[in-house]
Amino acid sequence: MTRPVPGTRTSPAGADGGIRFDTSGSTGAARSWFRHPRQMEREVRLIGGCLVGPVDHVVTYAPPRHLFGALFGQWLPRMAQVPVHEAWADPLRPLPVRPGERVLVVCVPMAWDLLRRGWPALERAGSIVALHSSAVPPPAARDLVRRAGPLLRAHEILGSTETGGIAHRPLARRGGAADDWQGFPDVAFVRRDAAPAGAAQELVVAGPRLARPENRRRPPARWATGDLVEYTGPGRFRLLGRGSRLVKVNGIKVHLAKVDERLDAALPQAECVALPLSGDAIAGEGYAVFWSGRGGGSGGTGVADVRAALRDFPSPSVVVRLARIPRTATGKPDREALFAALGRPPGIPSPRSPSTTSRTAPGPATSGPATSGPATSGPCTSGPSIPGPRKHGDMP
Repeated sequence: MTRPVPGTRTSPAGADGGIRFDTSGSTGAARSWFRHPRQMEREVRLIGGCLVGPVDHVVTYAPPRHLFGALFGQWLPRMAQVPVHEAWADPLRPLPVRPGERVLVVCVPMAWDLLRRGWPALERAGSIVALHSSAVPPPAARDLVRRAGPLLRAHEILGSTETGGIAHRPLARRGGAADDWQGFPDVAFVRRDAAPAGAAQELVVAGPRLARPENRRRPPARWATGDLVEYTGPGRFRLLGRGSRLVKVNGIKVHLAKVDERLDAALPQAECVALPLSGDAIAGEGYAVFWSGRGGGSGGTGVADVRAALRDFPSPSVVVRLARIPRTATGKPDREALFAALGRPPGIPSPRSPSTTSRTAPGPATSGPATSGPATSGPCTSGPSIPGPRKHGDMP
């Protein structure tokens, strides 16, 4: 569906005029959060000025019931007065891109295979900027970035319903090293005073775009994201993974985000997800690896290949082969469906040895905080303003 210029917002409003967004519950209890229209406009101007620039046409694969989809699939095209193609509603419909257009593509993981198939239509564009959020980019994203540059520029955005956009980095092509994350200029990072250099600490942020929880009159002063990071400079950090995805297997710390990265690099023909198990019978804590071949089948991968790829890590408690990896509407792994495929809820001990088990299934709070100021380096330091007289496709 293509709209000439989007009109009214679809997210429900609160009594104070705030716009309601519900968290998915994939990383915690589902809750409602409210954003003031001024916060929405601020974020569009900020990220639009930092990463996007003028556009003539928006193609969005992100549903507007989620903050990312609402910001860049509704508010940005409305503020810039440009048409939007709602590809999330009809993903297989051909992309209506005119020659020479400056196109913004709003991506969730499932979008990249579709973009790769629809590339002949996109090649007519004068320039393409892709924004990706909600989950780790799939290999198809990195392949397309490698093949389509310099026509295509792609950026990852790290953020949440509670915080809005926190940081960004270029989406790395396959085979390339990912950059550190760079905070947006209006985000302040709350860090521990005594943390040694290179130590992992929780990502805690403050700033004017924090959302208001449903049971509060105003947004919190700061928000602990649950992510573990290693700071590498002012407003810059490496993301180690979620605190809930850090497990100790036989006393050895395992960051499951690193497990996912290793499997993605070693087994490009397979799709893999690692999830924590809090009660492994032998190792204390443990983790499960779920995998499927891309496009169905095994992709030539077996359980032995998965374990071999992880030879530098403590062995997973269980390796589960699936017909496909179930995902939520935003592209995140569906934890409930994955644990249902495992045959038990998370936290129930596995009765088998971690070195031999495999299955085939069907289809911390900060103390003594010091707040670092807003990020002061990177491409967004000049602020979100777009110089010169406003033209069609510019944001006011």
